[in-house]
Amino acid sequence: MSGTKVDLETLRAAIKEYKSIRDDLLMAHTTGRVLTEVQHAGLDMPSKVYANWANTAGAMHQQSNEQLRNTLTTRIENLEATLRQYEQTEAGNRDNLKPKD
Repeated sequence: MSGTKVDLETLRAAIKEYKSIRDDLLMAHTTGRVLTEVQHAGLDMPSKVYANWANTAGAMHQQSNEQLRNTLTTRIENLEATLRQYEQTEAGNRDNLKPKD
């Protein structure tokens, strides 16, 4: 791995933490759907305007949440690929160092 020292336990812990954060974001996204469904209190214009602003803000929150989850998912996938590659390389190195009978 080109001279880079990798602590596999730290890498596994980081992946686990990222997955936990992603799960929390998914839960927030699920429970936050109501932020995009705010109903106006009455037929008056201020109530309608406020509800529209609240829905817009809620939609922006949901969009940001989704972007964060997508970025985090990509990061998790990259770290998992790095971990697999490192483990395969280490296994290959061990196999090559075994004495031949």
